Amino acid sequence: MPRLRTTLAALVIAGLLLLPLALPALGRFLVVSDPLPAAADAIVVLAGAPQERLAEAAHLLRSGLAPRLVLTRERLPAAAVALAREGARLPEGHDLSRRALRDLGIPAEAIVTLPRRAASTTSEALVVAAAACRRGWRRLVVVTSPPHTRRARMILRRALPPAIDLAVRPAGAAYFPASHWWRRRHAAKYVLFEYQKLLNFWLRERWAIAPCGMR
Repeated sequence: MPRLRTTLAALVIAGLLLLPLALPALGRFLVVSDPLPAAADAIVVLAGAPQERLAEAAHLLRSGLAPRLVLTRERLPAAAVALAREGARLPEGHDLSRRALRDLGIPAEAIVTLPRRAASTTSEALVVAAAACRRGWRRLVVVTSPPHTRRARMILRRALPPAIDLAVRPAGAAYFPASHWWRRRHAAKYVLFEYQKLLNFWLRERWAIAPCGMR
């Protein structure tokens, strides 16, 4: 018993000593930034936080990287569906994103809104992959929030066939303190959420995804 207590104490002390190194690593692991291709067929803005992601996507489009910018549509909540049945329709996320992109100087003909709706990163990746395969896109650049980039890339690479090149880009306007995320409540919640979702992807979701957006 004394030996067990000594071992446990040593493990606790070692864990405390490693904690200052482990916590920043957990934040930095979530953020990836792939090299941009010379040219792409489309720049895709993932839904969820357009205020963080649209400026980055617009900048890439204006640089001549791709001829089109792609938006996805989120699944409507039950209350919005009920409101629509009464004849009232509120602007949706993709409507507001399109309006903001026009304000950023992106012409309407360069903005493509995919018709199928998505309710999660996985279902959104399936929508994007199906569209890419159907339209013959071979190079995609995907813009999302920094701590979402790792998981988004893993899911998209599972959903896209090997012939389609993918580059994931973190939105520069989104502030994410990767090296001290535990000091900010919002960032801490985001990190814990992402690791929960990563675990779910590895254990369950990835086995149900096939190339070109098939389940």
